[in-house]
Amino acid sequence: MKPNHFGLITSLLLFLTFIVLSLMFQSTIYLYIASVCPILIVPFLPDIRSNQFIKPNQAKGAVRLITMENKDKADSDFLVILFEPGYVRWKRGKLFFNMEDIMKDVYIKPDPLAATMTVLKYDLFLHRRKKNWIGISLTQLEQRTEHLSYTTNEINRLVIRMSDVNELLQRPVNQQATAGQSIGA
Repeated sequence: MKPNHFGLITSLLLFLTFIVLSLMFQSTIYLYIASVCPILIVPFLPDIRSNQFIKPNQAKGAVRLITMENKDKADSDFLVILFEPGYVRWKRGKLFFNMEDIMKDVYIKPDPLAATMTVLKYDLFLHRRKKNWIGISLTQLEQRTEHLSYTTNEINRLVIRMSDVNELLQRPVNQQATAGQSIGA
C-alpha cells in the first residue's frame, strides 16, 4: 500500500487544528475531538516493509544479478547476486529479485575477499502477487552463517542454481502455496 500523502497531511492538519482550538478556547470538547484524530491518521501512514526488493535500476550499481553459464553442462548454470556489503538488510526476513533484471554473460572480476553464500532450493519461494519475483529466506541464510568463519555483514555474493529457480517457476500454483506456507513465506 502506497502512502496517501494528501490524506496524511489533511488528517495531521485536522489534529493540529483541534489542538490549537482546544488551547485557544480552553474547551474540553475540542480536546476530545483532537484525541480521536490519531485514529484518522493511522490508515494514511506508510507501511513498514518486512521484505526487501532488489531493483538494480534504482540501486546505482550497488547490486547486480548475473547468470553464469557453464558450456559443459546445461544443469550447472548459476545466478549470482552481487551486492555491496551492507546492501542486504538481513533482519528484513525476505529478499526478492525479479527474473527480468538478470544480465547474461557478464564478466565478474575475481575478488579474493569475496564472501559467497549458496542459496539452496528450500531457501527459495515465489512472491504471492508479483509475477517473476523470486524470494530468498534471509532468516534461513542467517542461521547457516552461524557455523561459518564470516558473518552476514561480510557476504557480498549469493549464488543460486538456475535449475532450482526454473523448477520453482514451473511448479503448479497449489504446490507453491503449500511450499510457501511450510517455510513461513
